[in-house]
Amino acid sequence: MEPDSHLPSLRSRELIPNESGTLITMRCTCTAKPKPSVVWMKGTKVVSESSRTRMKIEEKEDTYILSLEITDPIGPDSGTYKCHVKNEFGESNANLNLNIEAENEPEGTAPTFIEKPKIRSEKAGKLVVMDFKVKADPKPVIVWYHEGQLLKESSRLSFKLEEIDGGYYIRLDLKDPGIQDSGVYKCNIKNECGELNANLTLNIEIVPVIKEAPKTVSITKSSNVVIECKVQSVFQPKVTWMKETTIIKESTTHSIAVQRIREGEYSVKLEISPASAADKGSYKLIAKNAKGETMSNVIDVIVAPPAVEAPVFKQKLISTTTVEGQKTIFTAMLSSIDKTVTIKWTKNGKTITSSSTAEIKFDGSTCSLIIDSTKKEDEGTYTVIATNSSGTSESSASLIVQEKFQQEKKEEKKEVVKKQEEKKEEKKEEKVEQKLEMKRTEEKTEEVVQKKESIVTRRKSSIKKEETLAVTEKKEEKKRSSVKKVAKKESKIEEVKEEVKPEAKPAEEVESEKITEKVTEKVKGIKEKPSSKVDAVETPINRESSPQKVQEERPKQSNNGTSLQVNDGEPNTNHGENVT
Repeated sequence: MEPDSHLPSLRSRELIPNESGTLITMRCTCTAKPKPSVVWMKGTKVVSESSRTRMKIEEKEDTYILSLEITDPIGPDSGTYKCHVKNEFGESNANLNLNIEAENEPEGTAPTFIEKPKIRSEKAGKLVVMDFKVKADPKPVIVWYHEGQLLKESSRLSFKLEEIDGGYYIRLDLKDPGIQDSGVYKCNIKNECGELNANLTLNIEIVPVIKEAPKTVSITKSSNVVIECKVQSVFQPKVTWMKETTIIKESTTHSIAVQRIREGEYSVKLEISPASAADKGSYKLIAKNAKGETMSNVIDVIVAPPAVEAPVFKQKLISTTTVEGQKTIFTAMLSSIDKTVTIKWTKNGKTITSSSTAEIKFDGSTCSLIIDSTKKEDEGTYTVIATNSSGTSESSASLIVQEKFQQEKKEEKKEVVKKQEEKKEEKKEEKVEQKLEMKRTEEKTEEVVQKKESIVTRRKSSIKKEETLAVTEKKEEKKRSSVKKVAKKESKIEEVKEEVKPEAKPAEEVESEKITEKVTEKVKGIKEKPSSKVDAVETPINRESSPQKVQEERPKQSNNGTSLQVNDGEPNTNHGENVT
């Protein structure tokens, strides 16, 4: 049970006539949860909706306003009315009394049938007649309906109301009836005293008509094929599908369905699932009923070509700004070449075609719009639309057209800005050049300093070498002088030897001569190599047997008492030694 659920409760009831008296409304207010069912009754009879009676329910949450409206109320409408409401928790009733004062009944007779309505066919089925006779006073007004729709006279439809003895003859003529004319017809006959309705059902059975049938059906990859035809027939027709000359029977891959769409029209389908290349060919539908049979036109089932992809722009239009008089070109490019694509250009939604001022080009991939001499009125949004059997793609761009003097001003401004930029660049370059010049000057200065330092270093090295050479030269000179002195001494010694008679020499003297010979050999070696170092020559003369000692000892050893001393009187500056 839902919260706050309760049985219906009728809280108020009222009768409301309109000012003209042509409408009376009986209204009750009810609260209930859940929503109740409502039944209006007059006495013991349930009131049903009609052309004069209508019931309404207005819902506001759990409150319901229930109304019964009576149009053009008359005396017989008087009586006790009851509003009965009910839900699963209970029921409630409200009574309303309607009292309508009877007016003077009009003189005359309400319409009644003298002859029952009937339908007949004339002129070999080309004319259908519905007619009957009524008695009425005064003359009635007639209105015809077909399946609830008001009928109006036309070239195929005409109405007749003819006065005859004792009443009126009413007739409807329908020319060239078709299956669509089948159904329920109603004639409403009404006068001041009352009204009468005549209902007639028209069934027109004709040979089936295949109204719609496809010409071609394609077999696509991994899909089913459905061939559908629409057939007109009063009763469901018997259908047969054929491929070439073979009757198609239902199987696991082929199914046949007949479905009623509306009165007198059926949908007939043949479904092939799954379909393959073997199912291609020519198909026909045969529809048959009691009046005869008919055959559809040939329906070709073909294998569809590979699916074509919808066009896609890989290069879209680019918005541009131009100047009056210049050429403008819009270009877009599709992702693949497809010459089945149709190209359409629009400006602000209006189609553009090739003309003396605009040219359209398309080679299957690239599409172009060329405006030779652009004008101010060419400004706007341009769109290129590419379409094929699989879809559509489009690209848009805007065009702005500037007037010439505006462009010239812009160009002048650009030129001024350009010159300013150039001056800035020149100043920058000057500063850079100055820095480079300073750097080059510094490098030159450093180079001069390095050169000077190098010259000084070389000069110092040269001076040092000269000093070294001078010292060496002095040493060489000293050595040469020493050698000369030794040579003089040897020459004197030789002279002395020739003057001195040969005597038996004691052992010490012999030893002294040997030493002298050795010294002589050394001196000769020095003469042959004057650049050699005299200092390196070591004389193997013992200090004990030096020439001085020999001189001291010789007088003692000489038998005849003669002593010989050789000295050139010049000091020996080489090693501080005297050679005797």
